[in-house]
Amino acid sequence: MAQELSPDVHPLDEQRDPSEVALVQSLVAQAASRHGADLTRMRRANGYSNATWVGDGIAVRIARTPVGMAREAALVRAPPPEVGHPTILGEGVSQRHGWIVTREVRGRNLGEAWPTLAPAEQRRAVTQLWSRARAVHEATASLSSHVETHGGFIPATHDESTAAGRRAERAIGLSSAQRSRLHALLDEYFRLAPEVPQVVDHGDLALMNALWDGEVVAPLDFEYALLGPVEIDLCRLVCEARVTEDGQFVDSDAGDIAAELAAQEMDPTHGRALIHGAAVLDQLRDLDIWLGNDGGGEPVEEWRPVRSLTGLLAPDGGYLASLVG
Repeated sequence: MAQELSPDVHPLDEQRDPSEVALVQSLVAQAASRHGADLTRMRRANGYSNATWVGDGIAVRIARTPVGMAREAALVRAPPPEVGHPTILGEGVSQRHGWIVTREVRGRNLGEAWPTLAPAEQRRAVTQLWSRARAVHEATASLSSHVETHGGFIPATHDESTAAGRRAERAIGLSSAQRSRLHALLDEYFRLAPEVPQVVDHGDLALMNALWDGEVVAPLDFEYALLGPVEIDLCRLVCEARVTEDGQFVDSDAGDIAAELAAQEMDPTHGRALIHGAAVLDQLRDLDIWLGNDGGGEPVEEWRPVRSLTGLLAPDGGYLASLVG
């Protein structure tokens, strides 16, 4: 029987079914207990697709929905030390919800720390986050058996991406020019993606998926790792450094560093089309999430993925302007 939900509902759970939240919390308590920890001495960490608690020497991540984590656990046990993922202490499934327990690593969530960092620290964080991701890319030969060719914001088929585009059209009310641009970018991405080298991408290279302690000490949450073009990770790196929480473009040194890294790393022939298409797919995925939560009650035009997506569909390419213009 699931324990009762704490009366202090975490903001990440406010839109969720209370009974499901209580079940997940009880399963986390059980996993923590198996490793000698007590949930009452742990704190809730950031993260949307999974629920995470940290403290008492461990971190517990559990799937919010009935899915396993065995593939992810196998992946993060395999990369070279320079990737820096926390040591896995155990993994399993409880009532069909997969969970992973890792050793607690000192540090703050980089996404939470970001607004407090000085410009020099933000530049260093972007460079180091990319260095960690690049170590994964370079280990593709030994890691590729643990991932698939889709996941996260990359649909399994072109038809699925087209369907996501149609949902966006209805939700946002895109103009004819925007609709044409959207589907041209999706078509180009799926045409060119098989033509370039494939690497193991993190798949969700967000600031919130890293720990910061004066430096990036660990990348986290490889649940969306996949085999694909390097532009999948690059587009998210640039977005994280150049787009604010409310979807506004910000001109910063960190954003310039991210764009410079992307220019160096993306495919010399097809990179512009791939990073643009991947970024559109990224925002379509986020838009679907926001649609599922009714955008938290905000007007549609103010939603972060709406602002980002319409910017990408503009003639200058929005936050990718310096790379695709």
